[in-house]
Amino acid sequence: MPTVKRIRNIRLKDLKVVYLERLRAECYAKLEDCLREQTVFPRELEAYVWDYYQKTSPSLQEFYSRYTPEWEVFYESEPLSPSAMLDFMKRMKPAFAKRYPLFELDIDYYIGRMEMLPQAGKERKELQESFLDKWHRLLNAKEYDYQYHHIDELCRGFILLDKRFGLKTEASQPGSRIKWLMLNHPELYRRIFPYERQMEKNASIRELVRVLGKRSAGERMSFDSLSGISKESLVRHAVQSDIEGITVGDNLNSLLPAEYCCLSDERLHPVFLRKYVEKRLQVFDSRSVAVDSSSRSERHPVSGQGPFIVCVDTSGSMGGRREMLAKSAVLAIARLTEKTHRRCYVINFAEEVQTLLVRDFRTDLPMLAEFLAHSFDGGTDIRPAVGEALVMLRNQGWKRSDVVLISDFELPPADDALLESVRKAKLSGTSFYALLFGTRPEPDYLNFCDKYWEVR
Repeated sequence: MPTVKRIRNIRLKDLKVVYLERLRAECYAKLEDCLREQTVFPRELEAYVWDYYQKTSPSLQEFYSRYTPEWEVFYESEPLSPSAMLDFMKRMKPAFAKRYPLFELDIDYYIGRMEMLPQAGKERKELQESFLDKWHRLLNAKEYDYQYHHIDELCRGFILLDKRFGLKTEASQPGSRIKWLMLNHPELYRRIFPYERQMEKNASIRELVRVLGKRSAGERMSFDSLSGISKESLVRHAVQSDIEGITVGDNLNSLLPAEYCCLSDERLHPVFLRKYVEKRLQVFDSRSVAVDSSSRSERHPVSGQGPFIVCVDTSGSMGGRREMLAKSAVLAIARLTEKTHRRCYVINFAEEVQTLLVRDFRTDLPMLAEFLAHSFDGGTDIRPAVGEALVMLRNQGWKRSDVVLISDFELPPADDALLESVRKAKLSGTSFYALLFGTRPEPDYLNFCDKYWEVR
């Protein structure tokens, strides 16, 4: 008999303590310089750590529970008699052989030895206890490794662990970008903040952003070769990988030992078959194995839709408050590139056309801020800007774009050739929107738009 009761060593409470301490330690280590220079304050960092911990720590319960069925099988086997234990080991032989390699647990050795020893002898009982001890240690080790692997993944998932950008939160959280700018690039923050404030206050701009974002929602993501995804995040499932937990399914090659009990009793055969058909059999779950991606292109997601194309009237008639709101609208649309994975192509038009392509909002933000710093002046001619947009729409990867016109539209009427080109573009899936400044617009341009908003 075992001298010490065999129990699970891992406790959920202990896992949570380990996880919180690990998360704190890694965050403070990564941001040590920022903390020293007071770019990031300890109390602020602690608040973000605690908020992330509260959101993610419940997942420890899920992973902790995944080994429960196997532990139940283990504890059910502990009180078995020597003869019953031998029958159990023979039934479970395929599962043990699949679960543990020979260097960890040689099930054939234990079965052979038990068959040679007298059933009621002391040696056979000692051998049984030795087998249970080894199984217990291996099961604890597997659970331990699995849990700590999960904790490591949670820590790596915390975006605060990027020292290059200092304190930041998930890009989808409101205000995170502004906080990052304020803490790390105060001069850029001062240039951007006035437009951020106007953008949030103006109902027309907010509605335009909502419509553009809604059009991107649910779009199928593809991948291009300009990636940024590390090879560690590219995985495949391998039959040869270690079994890391327990799940449900219909893979007969990965059955949990307890499921074989149904096959040993004819009365339970219908139960087994029903669970098989419903894919509710308890099976061992394999861990994914990282693929060496040296021979494959790195990839990152891009939207199935084309870019945002923003034509901005920078003539003198758009000066003053109109200029502030127009620039705020450009910033609002460019900000959508973060969550939609779409690019933003800005076309400025007055007497001549200037362009700016925003591929990545964070990287290209300084260039965008430079544009926002320019004053509006000169005359108005929208035709070259719309012509530039139509040329881009004919290129591969630019179809199904959203074109936004920002102007007072105090312009000469559109010619037939321009209107026909717009009509063909719309047939290819391009949508046109407009933000209207002024009270005397030329209706030709508004009529071909799917929707437009008057900005007050």
